[in-house]
Amino acid sequence: MKIAVTIVGLLIIGGVVGVLIDFGSVFLGIPLALIAIGLVVTKEAFDRQRRIFQMKRFRNSARAQRADFTPEDKRTMV
Repeated sequence: MKIAVTIVGLLIIGGVVGVLIDFGSVFLGIPLALIAIGLVVTKEAFDRQRRIFQMKRFRNSARAQRADFTPEDKRTMV
């Protein structure tokens, strides 16, 4: 929902900026707004991927390590 509001807001701002500069510039303002939308979506996607990789690294580091038993350890095991 947050992205949708950002996209609509950027499109409206792009249209208004285009109209304020020149009526024909609305066709320039909207593509600029779309580029800004692409940047926002790309940043959020990269942040999401970074969080996913962080969780994977944490899970791998928390995994139990294999340990070899010494003859003394084997004697005490039941």
